[in-house]
Amino acid sequence: MLFNYNKKPALFTVLSIVCLFAFLMLCGGKGGGINAKKDTLIISLASNPMTLDPRLISDESSFRIIEQVFGFLVQDDTLSSIVPDIAESWEMPDDKTYVFRLKKGILFHDGQELTSGDVKYTFETILEASFGSPLRYAFEDIDEIITPDKYIVEFRLNRPNAAFLDHARIGIVPKHIAERVGSEFGLHPVGSGPFRFVSWVQDDKIELGAYENFNEGKPQIERVVFRIIPDAATRFLSLETGEIDLLVNDFPPEYSGRFEQNVNLETEKRSGIIYEYIGLNLKNKYLKNRNVRKAVAYALNREEIIKLFLYNLGDMAYSPLSKIHWAYNPDVTCYEFNPDKSRMLLDKAGFPDPDGDGPGYRFSLKYKCNSLNQESRQKAQIIQNYLKDVGINIVLESCEFAKLLNDIRKSRFDMYSLKWVGISDPDIFYKMFHSEGENRNNYYNPRLDHLIESGRTELNARKRKVYYDEVQKIISEDLPYISLWHKTNIAVMNKFLTGFVLFPAGDLVSVKDMKWKISN
Repeated sequence: MLFNYNKKPALFTVLSIVCLFAFLMLCGGKGGGINAKKDTLIISLASNPMTLDPRLISDESSFRIIEQVFGFLVQDDTLSSIVPDIAESWEMPDDKTYVFRLKKGILFHDGQELTSGDVKYTFETILEASFGSPLRYAFEDIDEIITPDKYIVEFRLNRPNAAFLDHARIGIVPKHIAERVGSEFGLHPVGSGPFRFVSWVQDDKIELGAYENFNEGKPQIERVVFRIIPDAATRFLSLETGEIDLLVNDFPPEYSGRFEQNVNLETEKRSGIIYEYIGLNLKNKYLKNRNVRKAVAYALNREEIIKLFLYNLGDMAYSPLSKIHWAYNPDVTCYEFNPDKSRMLLDKAGFPDPDGDGPGYRFSLKYKCNSLNQESRQKAQIIQNYLKDVGINIVLESCEFAKLLNDIRKSRFDMYSLKWVGISDPDIFYKMFHSEGENRNNYYNPRLDHLIESGRTELNARKRKVYYDEVQKIISEDLPYISLWHKTNIAVMNKFLTGFVLFPAGDLVSVKDMKWKISN
């Protein structure tokens, strides 16, 4: 029996509400319409981008626009392998030098040619401490950037860095514009990508236009509009009625079956590398105790959550790296659902169940979630109910996404849940957990620092994996993060669209290749 009603199971209350809402939606859907303006593609975003400057990017919505507007030094392909973009080729004359040869004739949207000077400027501003780029950690090994001619840029590092190519997936900004406009660049970006920026109405929409001088040829779709729709139900209905044409991942999983039954829509699914987790603040007086963190992990029935909340559209995660990743280590500590063990660990940590007729809480923790994201709020409620069952009171604090992200960066939380999008190189562990990285959770482990640094400087993949195997073991024991799942990517689009390719990280790179099967 799945639910024990006497104990008020974690998912019953929340999922009953979700299912009732879904039923009402099913009764009221209008059936998919077709976008009448075939020169336009309308895509939905769940939140307002924080910036359109690729040097300052830290959120998924921003990246979805940036990958349309900018040319990147290198890009990922559909297998998450590094391939050229504005770079024609690259070579390593030694283990501390990367030399990129740029394609000739790539033009920014103002008509000026992209050169090695723009690449140099882009990376040098990221490295300026005063610029405040969240990407700075990835390039601190750069000792010098040399531009022997306008099409060659040479990065000289102070030590080997096996992750450098992966990190070099950066949108290149025009020096002559970005230097002049300063912080305003992120509001009115100019790139060399397939679409040029047209306008941005905050919390409403961002409009892009096809760039006629794009080096791969002008996109066939003239206009791309990203509509910002925070409410999941509204996004769902907008797709069904034809008000939007493409939706990738940003809808409640319970709607996926209805999409598949809609004759006006096409659905594509693919296992993903998007990692969802619970972050714990190790400065908290309760969570700094490892037994408490383990108790939280054992209290969560992730298998049930994936089945009932995600409708099986996810794979259990035991590491930030997915099972298809070359550096994945299957030999880590796993935390299967075991509420009795959770209670035992809480007792062992010195937080027994209180006596008397009170609420029965051992202690309380604050959990921060996104107030405008339905899935974020529902997930928070589910976690709250599971932890209540073992005596931990979770107080939910919801706020809009920009504030949520700022609070997390400044460690103003006890718990939260977010996702890392597009983990391709294991050097992400530096940003997550190294004492000099972003390290939102106040987790410090000298042994882990050494292993992460060794993995970063080792160029042999087989030897690198040995370091990252141990990193994953330590993380699974210390639990600064509680791994939840790697979510299945789902793209739903108007059936008259063609050319879209679903990438492992949900990227929208292929928008430039899309077209309508019918004409006006």
